[in-house]
Amino acid sequence: MKEKFQELYENLKLDRNNSSWSKENSMTDRFKELESEITEIREALEKEDYENLKDELGDALWDLLFMIIIAEEKGLFHGKEVIGGAITKLKRRKPYLFEGKKLSKEEESKMWLEIKKREKAGEYNE
Repeated sequence: MKEKFQELYENLKLDRNNSSWSKENSMTDRFKELESEITEIREALEKEDYENLKDELGDALWDLLFMIIIAEEKGLFHGKEVIGGAITKLKRRKPYLFEGKKLSKEEESKMWLEIKKREKAGEYNE
């Protein structure tokens, strides 16, 4: 999967650099596309159309990565920061996964909500 993710990222950078239409896209443009894809994902789920779901998830990933590429181009942040932030949040919100502990659904939910509350209060500053 890592290789395919990298290939998609590199291909989208190629698209951004060599397609007149793609060069003109802003993050707002791509976000509008992403919203449309999310609607299509919801529809595929409602219909239990998993073949279409697979396709729509790919389209959403395309739009997300394209937004990251635009942000990198503008010097706003790098994709590694986005992914690193997601990893940090996962480890912070679900530490038991990395400690080999098993929690009940209720314990997981309670921990998740408590950590989210502390995040909103600014307790965790990355």
